[in-house]
Amino acid sequence: MTRDERSLSEELLEADAGSAWMPAWARGTAERVATWFEDLRNRITAIDVGMDIYERDKSAAGTLLGSALSLRLFLFFVPLVLFAVGCMGLVGQHLGVASVAGEAGLSGSLATEIDQAFTQGATTPWLAVAGGLFGIATTGRSLTRALVLSSALSWRLGGKQKIPVRVVGIVVGIVVAIALVSAILNRIRAASGVALASVSFVAVAAMYVALWSVLYVTLPRETRDPGAALPGASIVAVVLACLQAITQLYLPDKINRASSIYGTVGVAIATLGWFFIVGRVIAFSFAVNAVLFERFGSVSSLVFGLPVLRFIPARWPAFARFFDLDNSDVAGGTG
Repeated sequence: MTRDERSLSEELLEADAGSAWMPAWARGTAERVATWFEDLRNRITAIDVGMDIYERDKSAAGTLLGSALSLRLFLFFVPLVLFAVGCMGLVGQHLGVASVAGEAGLSGSLATEIDQAFTQGATTPWLAVAGGLFGIATTGRSLTRALVLSSALSWRLGGKQKIPVRVVGIVVGIVVAIALVSAILNRIRAASGVALASVSFVAVAAMYVALWSVLYVTLPRETRDPGAALPGASIVAVVLACLQAITQLYLPDKINRASSIYGTVGVAIATLGWFFIVGRVIAFSFAVNAVLFERFGSVSSLVFGLPVLRFIPARWPAFARFFDLDNSDVAGGTG
């Protein structure tokens, strides 16, 4: 008996020994439930697709890579804030802590640190800008590497992927754009009230869908079609908009009170929790894109399969190549 055969026999014996303590009725019930669920999965497409997404996310180490993404997002946010503070210091040293913190939606000890930064010498803003740019470049590359790896594993393309500088620039630009949108929305809430800010979250979610779709198009995947990135981008956009709504409409007073009770540690834990949710959803969205494309094809193949729009790819081959309609049709047929 070879070593592999012995190890397989040992695993089977351990499995039998682990289930030997279970009563016969419990084992029978577990087997019936498993059979029932498998039959349900074969009959209901939604359950089958959901289980495929769960299994793809698990095989692509979604939990592990989601944690890695959350940490890298947090580390990217730190030099980004430093860079923003330096830029504000260069634009106008006359701004005080109240106006700067109000515009950025910051308060508490962080606002105090910003005030101290503005009250220092004239070289401090330049140092903040330089240090922020260096930190954005290094953490942006690390964030891009984690995004590329998560997307490649979800699409089953392998983990050895090259990272062009262009992709790093796109990732950094999109994350900065999302931060700017968040700051602008917070400014709208402060100037116009909660009612207008609540309505604006719908427009913000649509902007997030466009931004994340552009980001996903630059990452490794099986097809060039940008429509294949739309389901995952929509999930991330909705989660981001909801988290932003909770953060800006509900949490400010809670955070101020928590800061006085729990201090900086409590605020840091809340911030890391926010980033963990975002990172985990991003990793999960890659599995959603891959499974839905393999099962049903992309949104583009569905749209341009309509009678009114069907003639467009046939008349403009470059248009068909851009949306990768031939491969989308093939992938959709496998579902």
